[in-house]
Amino acid sequence: MPGAMCGLWGICGAITSIGAALAIIDGTGPLSTDGTWGNHMQFTSKAIGELGTINGPRCCKRDAMIAFKNGIDYVNAHYGVTLQYEQMQ
Repeated sequence: MPGAMCGLWGICGAITSIGAALAIIDGTGPLSTDGTWGNHMQFTSKAIGELGTINGPRCCKRDAMIAFKNGIDYVNAHYGVTLQYEQMQ
């Protein structure tokens, strides 16, 4: 995703990148009826909601870690694998 999306488009590029990766993995498109489209929207809205509580200024490292944490939770819940998230200090 292009840099500075958060300020220019109002959406975090790290989170949209993970949402795009999930769509590729699941073969999801705008006309998908298998539930993945809605699942991906719920994932991105939850992660964006978490970022929204921080209220800036933006920090790409922090935002990427929030995106990864939410992405790991999503993958663990939907793909039958267990990924570990290491809390950063």
